Amino acid sequence: MSRKCNQCGQDVGEKDVYCINCGNLLEQRGKKSETDAEQSTSQNGVLYTPLSLGDYMFIGLILMIPLVNIVVLLLWAFDKHGNLNRKNLAKAGLIYIGIGTVLTIILGFGMLQAVKLDQESYPEQRFYEYQMEDPDYDGWMETPYTTEET
Repeated sequence: MSRKCNQCGQDVGEKDVYCINCGNLLEQRGKKSETDAEQSTSQNGVLYTPLSLGDYMFIGLILMIPLVNIVVLLLWAFDKHGNLNRKNLAKAGLIYIGIGTVLTIILGFGMLQAVKLDQESYPEQRFYEYQMEDPDYDGWMETPYTTEET
């Protein structure tokens, strides 16, 4: 039984790797590597299925719960047999949490330094009291020009 080239239609032998006529790489029959077998089973399984609206709503609900969200994101991000879309979403969520944590630490440190500087500059005064009235203001001021009614 002979095979045909997918590109030019030339008859080729069973053991040929390339087409004699056009040089096209032929499909190998009977020899499937482990990666090909894994890809075919994973494509048919749940590894590549898109997430539904309900999945996204469930993920959003889980991510609203403090501390539980970090644990769930870690589980989903490093799951070997989970959905790739959910895995990538979890990895992105962990990256955002990391960036937020670093920014919070940096800005919190800056705020603490500002409070420390304020306390060093004004050691005795804890509350700032502002006078509501200006003692030099007598109610009416003379303007340097006169206005005329027209």
